[in-house]
Amino acid sequence: MKGFILLLPIFLLASTGCAQKLPPTELATKLEQLATAGDTAALAKLAARQCSGGNADSSRQCYEDYFLELAKGERVQLSLGALARLGKDDPQVERDGHGYTHVIGIRAWKPGDDVSAKFRSCNGLFQSGCYHGVIQAWFTQSGPIDSVRANQLCDLIAPNPADRWLRFQCVHGLGHGFEMVWNWELPRALTGCDWLVSSWDRESCYGGAFMENAVAAATGSHHTSSHALQVSAKDAAPAAMEHDMAGMKEMPHEHAPDTKTITFKMLDSADALYPCSIVSAQYLRACYQLQGGIILRRSNRNWTAAATTCDSAPADVRSYCYQSIGTMTSGMTVGDDRKAAAECAHGDPGFQPFCFAGVVKNRIDVTAKAIDGIAFCKEIPAGGNRTQCYVAVGQQISVLHSVDLAARASDCALAGSEGEAECRVGAALDETVKPRK
Repeated sequence: MKGFILLLPIFLLASTGCAQKLPPTELATKLEQLATAGDTAALAKLAARQCSGGNADSSRQCYEDYFLELAKGERVQLSLGALARLGKDDPQVERDGHGYTHVIGIRAWKPGDDVSAKFRSCNGLFQSGCYHGVIQAWFTQSGPIDSVRANQLCDLIAPNPADRWLRFQCVHGLGHGFEMVWNWELPRALTGCDWLVSSWDRESCYGGAFMENAVAAATGSHHTSSHALQVSAKDAAPAAMEHDMAGMKEMPHEHAPDTKTITFKMLDSADALYPCSIVSAQYLRACYQLQGGIILRRSNRNWTAAATTCDSAPADVRSYCYQSIGTMTSGMTVGDDRKAAAECAHGDPGFQPFCFAGVVKNRIDVTAKAIDGIAFCKEIPAGGNRTQCYVAVGQQISVLHSVDLAARASDCALAGSEGEAECRVGAALDETVKPRK
């Protein structure tokens, strides 16, 4: 239990004021007992018992360290199962779930492991953060990264064309990894993505880099990954190597990047479209697809103001800006499809449909289940917005089932008479459909 001793003070910080929390020794024993039994429900309850009730930062830090410990020793699926149960009972855990899945993925891989096997032990829970965490761990602990190794990694993990969804998780994770290993220097991370051979891989990688930049730069954010990487790498390394771990010397030693060492300006208080406003043309599409979080934070979640900001983006990428507003709306309205639909009904009617597309794509991305996106579309009044929603469902289905046309058709059929035809167009099963009135 050497690694757990390092983590227990975090639990003690988070446990102030709650007599029911277990003391360190009992906690360590109880966690191991429940993990051995494979009891995800009890593990979720134990996590809530130890970590809920404090302020937001202490609770979040406590949960991170809980899942760092739980995910050790081939317990990735068990940890994801416990996190899923915990998220069902606690909306805040669900909102922060992507970060916790990153932590589990980081803990999953250590030098000497089969990275492909560890990657495939993850699942799509909370926007597939576990996959991204495995890539981040591999980046920071496997030695110097060059163009050959970057291209080989995803060919090793997802070489089959049928694994397009899995490959996306890999190349998107590369973008996160480039950002972190190069200390959140966004321009350098984007040039790392440029090493990838195919345009589809590059575009997916750009999105990971921009996402990492946006999350790490958020005011008051509590970025999980660098702390998890430090703990995981320290446990994996021999004692003599603890102060000289390959790939880790550039990494900050806290939960968020050390902004004093970053030369790239991550945000611009005078420009809501930054960094999209300063990157080269080949990066604009991916950048605007991730700009919604920055825009909504700056507008204090005023969706009308956010849409107005998107209206100032270049016309050829404005749809991606609206889509990014929808993506963030999805995360901010978990469990409330009606509210999400209401918030997207702002701004230019010609671009509103893309906000709805952003919501529904994110709904499906979180769970990898088409039915979750279809449920959202049903809350939208008939017209162009609902049409685009079902088309977007089909687009996500085509990623989930890249070569299985029968599976695409089966998922689209779940939309019923009001959306199946539109879904089939998005899924590239049919060519056209007339918009419904």
